[in-house]
Amino acid sequence: MILPTKVAYKLFTETHVFDELTDKQSRILIAAIKIFAKKGYSNSSTKEIAEAAGVAEENIFNRFTNKYGLLQAVIKPVTRSIFPATFSQFTDAKLIVRDTDLHDFVKAVIEDRIKFMKDNADVLKIFIAEMIYDDQLRTDFQAQFANSAISYLKTIDQNLKIFKQKQALIDWENPEILRIMWSMVAGLVVSYLFFNQPVTTDKINHTVDALTKALSKDRID
Repeated sequence: MILPTKVAYKLFTETHVFDELTDKQSRILIAAIKIFAKKGYSNSSTKEIAEAAGVAEENIFNRFTNKYGLLQAVIKPVTRSIFPATFSQFTDAKLIVRDTDLHDFVKAVIEDRIKFMKDNADVLKIFIAEMIYDDQLRTDFQAQFANSAISYLKTIDQNLKIFKQKQALIDWENPEILRIMWSMVAGLVVSYLFFNQPVTTDKINHTVDALTKALSKDRID
């Protein structure tokens, strides 16, 4: 297996996760990400991870203790620092100008998420898969999300209020609007990560058009 370089994992490089690891340990982590994403955690072994990283299996045990410790080395940075750091980079985390069109806003939101997903596909695939089975991981993520997303949620709440004031957005509760937005994006994400469905320009445009129509105040006229 030809391993990607550290640069391929923007979530880890931008939050300096690799800074705390030696070159050998970084190769182990990268190999684990690739193999966990491809085969799933349960179907992977420390032996094949070590072989892919070009190190002795003992090197995994010395730093990460065991396979679960290696999984935690992939997952914990996501919940503790990586996701919180990305919120501020999303388009909807910035206050919009008042002449922004709803369609353009929705388009920017969806394109942000798709780029984020493609840039971090392997890590997200592991994270989502483990969230389904690991109760403690879900609890930890919920706690971290609640703490780190306060500023993000406050800003997007203001943005939605601006669209309502302009009579451009349907007058529903903002949490309901966000649920619809995120659920449509989630459909694209899941189909891409777990069913190998390409996210084409047409699919993105159709999602933007459908979501804009669903949320537009004009739709009820």
